[in-house]
Amino acid sequence: MANKCNINVFPLQRKFQTKQIILHKMNLKKLALAFGLVSSTVAFSQETENVDTLNWLDQRVTTVEDAIVTSKKLKVSGYVQTEWQSAQIDSLGNTPMDLKVGAGRNDIEKNAKATDINRFGVRRGRIKLAYEDFGCQGVLQFDLTEKGLAIKDAYLNIVDPWIGYFGVKGGLYNRPFGYEIPYSSSSRETPERSRIIQTLFPDERDLGAMLTIQAPKTSVWNVLKLEAGLFCGNGINTDNDSKKDFIAHLTYTKSNPQIKYALGASYYNGSIGQLTKNIYSINNDVFTTTAGDSTGFSKREYFGFEGQLSFSSFIGVTSLRSEYLLGTQPGSATTSGSPSSKGAFVGAGTVAADTYIRSFQGGYVNLVQDIADTKHSIVVKYDWYDPNTKITGDKVGVAGSKTGKADMAYSTLGLGYLYRMNNNVRITAYYDIVSNEATKIKGYFSNVNDNLVTVRLQYKF
Repeated sequence: MANKCNINVFPLQRKFQTKQIILHKMNLKKLALAFGLVSSTVAFSQETENVDTLNWLDQRVTTVEDAIVTSKKLKVSGYVQTEWQSAQIDSLGNTPMDLKVGAGRNDIEKNAKATDINRFGVRRGRIKLAYEDFGCQGVLQFDLTEKGLAIKDAYLNIVDPWIGYFGVKGGLYNRPFGYEIPYSSSSRETPERSRIIQTLFPDERDLGAMLTIQAPKTSVWNVLKLEAGLFCGNGINTDNDSKKDFIAHLTYTKSNPQIKYALGASYYNGSIGQLTKNIYSINNDVFTTTAGDSTGFSKREYFGFEGQLSFSSFIGVTSLRSEYLLGTQPGSATTSGSPSSKGAFVGAGTVAADTYIRSFQGGYVNLVQDIADTKHSIVVKYDWYDPNTKITGDKVGVAGSKTGKADMAYSTLGLGYLYRMNNNVRITAYYDIVSNEATKIKGYFSNVNDNLVTVRLQYKF
């Protein structure tokens, strides 16, 4: 019975195995055929991809090279100055003009009769974009602080490609007058420019066109540089008349590894619009008026002289700089400063202000001493500004003279300390001792309390 069962099962098993073998062979044939088709497709695809890959790589290399070239032409830089300031309040309750961050006193502080205030703020938040190609340079610079966004520079500078002696600049940029105006705030060792510079050149910049003449660095004449141009005279504002101001600046610079020195002279010839026929000038300590032309212009003329000296010794690098300015400035009864635009002097509300002609003089002396080879420096600066040299302090404010605070002279002694943490970070601590001359103006019979402390942290990139 068992043998009979075995005989019956074996043929079935054999038949099943035969079918498995046939199916296996068919699968192998299909696999071989599929492999052949795939191999052909892959081979064709690889051949096609090899050609595209080479082109793609070539395009990528070209793109990278273009990006590298462009990145070398485009330079992005800037700096941020965040600071804390503490200022004294004078006997009349006025906040000094030297307080640059934050706002003036609020009602609570006024009611509390505080004798000083302090404020935090971002003094400057600059970002500068400069693109240079084929001897041409385009520059845009913005200032971003908690007070908003403002444009600072927007100009094009072209250098002649033949002999390299001439350059033409047009747009909005620093006026070419003296040393302190074009000296960057990120490099300057004092928190602010001198009082006379702030008064005569608000915002430092102006709209205009300028020609620069300077020999290439390989020439012996490279030590001389002349800048001359025509400007609107309105600061960072739109041009509003056909009158243009002329500015020229000539410098001589010489340097070697141990010492560097420079001398310079500047000239400004411009005007300010007269909105009324009343033009006052000082005579015998009194402002008197002469009939003028309300559609005319009052001349403003400045002369400037400068000098810089820097040398190394065992005590460190010593830098000494100085400027002296004098000239004629049209102003108003309340200010000797330059207006933001020609014809911008106004009195109360929108009432046009009369023109007051003043002779002025002022300047500064600045000493910076590095402490040996350390990262520390000390700064001592003295600046002064007399807006009306034809009258002394004891005659300012006399009844009937039409003189006032705009005719009062100031001087400032600044004491500072610098710590350069690295090439990017600098800490400044600075104390301004501000003095005004004694006058006959109420509240200014003697020097008022308006000193200022500034602590600044700067990051430059």
